[in-house]
Amino acid sequence: MKKKLIGIIFLFLSIMVYSQTWTVFGDADMDCEYTIITKEQFDRIVKANEITAQGVTVEYFDESYMRSERVIKGSRPRLNGYYYLTQRLIPKTEDGRIASSLIGTMVLYGNINTGAIMITFVPIALLPGVISLKYNWNEYANKYNQLIKLVNGE
Repeated sequence: MKKKLIGIIFLFLSIMVYSQTWTVFGDADMDCEYTIITKEQFDRIVKANEITAQGVTVEYFDESYMRSERVIKGSRPRLNGYYYLTQRLIPKTEDGRIASSLIGTMVLYGNINTGAIMITFVPIALLPGVISLKYNWNEYANKYNQLIKLVNGE
């Protein structure tokens, strides 16, 4: 009886964890894996990477783009209201491995009615389109705040 109960609990937990992570088709070089996180985890990841990363990119994606991605593993959960995600690149080719090595932590903050902001921290600030956290902090802060307002519908 005890083994059955432990087995049921393990199965329930594995289903819960599995349903919180899904993989979408990216391109020929890599796929993207998303995992749901809490607001506290999001804030902690952002603050830690603002201190340690050399550069950052901040981009806005329309919600229709987020819904149009083809799921290839797992199942996309129904997100309600605001959500927080981490994104991990899964390289499929050698070019994908090289590209993914130039990208650090990626987090998303979104609203199902407006869109999502993706913050990508990178270890090298000399890449095109990357804002240097050491020299251009104000540019990063202004863009971050502007896009947060857009996601929040302000």
